[in-house]
Amino acid sequence: MPMPLGRHMPLESRPLRALQTAREIGCEAIQIFVSSPRVWAPPREDAKETAALAEALRAFSPVVIHAAYLINCASARSEIREKSIRLLRWTLERGATIGASDVVFHIGSHGGDGMATGVARLGEALRIIREDLPPGPRLLLENDVGAGNTIGSDFTAMAQVLAEARGAWGDRIGVCIDTAHLWGAGFDIGTPAAARATLDRIDAAFGLAQVRVIHLNDTVTTLGGHRDLHARLGEGIIGLEGLRALLTDARLAHACVILETPIKLRADSDEHDWEDDRQRVAFARDLTNPTEKSGL
Repeated sequence: MPMPLGRHMPLESRPLRALQTAREIGCEAIQIFVSSPRVWAPPREDAKETAALAEALRAFSPVVIHAAYLINCASARSEIREKSIRLLRWTLERGATIGASDVVFHIGSHGGDGMATGVARLGEALRIIREDLPPGPRLLLENDVGAGNTIGSDFTAMAQVLAEARGAWGDRIGVCIDTAHLWGAGFDIGTPAAARATLDRIDAAFGLAQVRVIHLNDTVTTLGGHRDLHARLGEGIIGLEGLRALLTDARLAHACVILETPIKLRADSDEHDWEDDRQRVAFARDLTNPTEKSGL
């Protein structure tokens, strides 16, 4: 059975039209923000708008929410941890309301206090969030490029977080793997052999069965450059055959694929070129086929 595939869609001021566009360009799955990624306060909620959004999202499976970038449950600052706990919990509750399957979040930074301390703070925050949390989406830890004091580029640390949270979360916790972040952190996925070797390392750390979502992105940053720079597939420097080998590895057949690549703008305006993006979604679909060799 083919992996569900879609993209991160900017909902902006016309969310229902954006979801219709997602279907028109070939998305089966979808990822969205439910709050501004750079603001702590959740948006005002309107019951009718929420019901309409939930109904429109029924056309997609799975439905993935990307949590706000500000969240850092491993922060050395208690006020940041407290705000992160509140916002991440709200995001999970919002996900339950609109029928989301998964919430992806960036693991955060230990702020120079060391990996063990950061992992412990994150584990405690996740236990607090889980208390009395109603049924709803899974929580997925996303890997990171490894800049500064971030935790998510270390597979061993991710495994420790999963182990600490498993007792409270059970099967409601897992992992999202971003291909551009792997590359930025120094994990070569540019050839079939290198991609399989990287997957072997992930499997040994916490098990590929934990990977529920793959963020499929190319990048222009140097291997191991610790920079998060997404590029459209084939316009970066990650080898496409390496990406194909990753996507067609049987150990990831259960995961869904989400493009987070930049959306091209039309030459005659500043509007998104959705016809171009339709072709790129189709190209991404071809990459999930071990025998397909089509290009853009």
